[in-house]
Amino acid sequence: MSCRIRRASWLFTTITMFIGLSLSACRPAPTLPPTDTPTAAVTATAPALTATPTPAPLTPLPTATPTITPTPVIYVVKPGDNLLAIARIYGVTVEAIQEANGILDPRRLQIGQELIIPMDESALRTPPTPTPTPLPFTIAGVNFQRSPSGVLWCFGEVENTAGVDLEQVQVGISLFDEKGQLLAFTTAFVELDVLPHGAKAPFAASFDQPPERFAIYQSVPLRGLPLAHPETYYLDLEVTDLAGEGRGHASYHIAGRVRNIGDDTATRVRLVVTAYTDDGKVAGVRKVAPMADTLAPGRSSDFEVHLLSTAGSVVTYTVRAEALRQSPTPTPQE
Repeated sequence: MSCRIRRASWLFTTITMFIGLSLSACRPAPTLPPTDTPTAAVTATAPALTATPTPAPLTPLPTATPTITPTPVIYVVKPGDNLLAIARIYGVTVEAIQEANGILDPRRLQIGQELIIPMDESALRTPPTPTPTPLPFTIAGVNFQRSPSGVLWCFGEVENTAGVDLEQVQVGISLFDEKGQLLAFTTAFVELDVLPHGAKAPFAASFDQPPERFAIYQSVPLRGLPLAHPETYYLDLEVTDLAGEGRGHASYHIAGRVRNIGDDTATRVRLVVTAYTDDGKVAGVRKVAPMADTLAPGRSSDFEVHLLSTAGSVVTYTVRAEALRQSPTPTPQE
């Protein structure tokens, strides 16, 4: 009897273990708390230019109030002054002022410094203009960017408000510290040879040895002459089929066609591209030639431009074309 009981007990234990193992195999695995899926890091190619915050412009512009006496004119340097602007006021050269005052470095002017303005007797009879005669164009959209080589670039745009077409349009850019001390000065011509009335053209001014930092800048018109020989230039060009797209960080690509819609042959065709940020600043400037830089009447040519800019996202752009008028080939004499 005891043997039967032991056998039954062993059988019961075996069956119980089998059922337990079966139930354990069917039970679902426990659920772990959710974890964030790691995201691969994106490495952007270093841009060609580094964005530089644009300091506040110098306002108001400096005003000269010279006193006319029989002795040499004395001018007191004010915040924002530079020798080029002072020379324009009195109609003398920068070199003449430097020589008269023993100035070796024109960037080292001091606020309150007295300058002797060398002028002949005839000039002293006619009072100089107390303020620079304003040139007929305005400057806008200024911003600064640095290149890896250390060059500081100043981009901006000029609008012709003269009522006539202009050429040789030039601007001056000055950099100052917090006290108004001049740190650097440079000039640049706009990228278009001819600036028609009401039109705009960009400029790109460079400082090859800029200060590490500056607090104030000043952009002033320096030169703009009425177009003397309009027959030399050719503006009967039409830009069509424009398409632009971003290509990576700080890179933008623009393509299109330029067509000669006039009656003469255009040679040395050039296209000037101006890119803008969402706040209207000039983000980049390029001047390029189309695939064919000489176009007979009715002919067209493709072009493309690559811009690099870290001034902000390019949201819009303009393209202007200009050329020289090709002189007709003389007919051989019989």
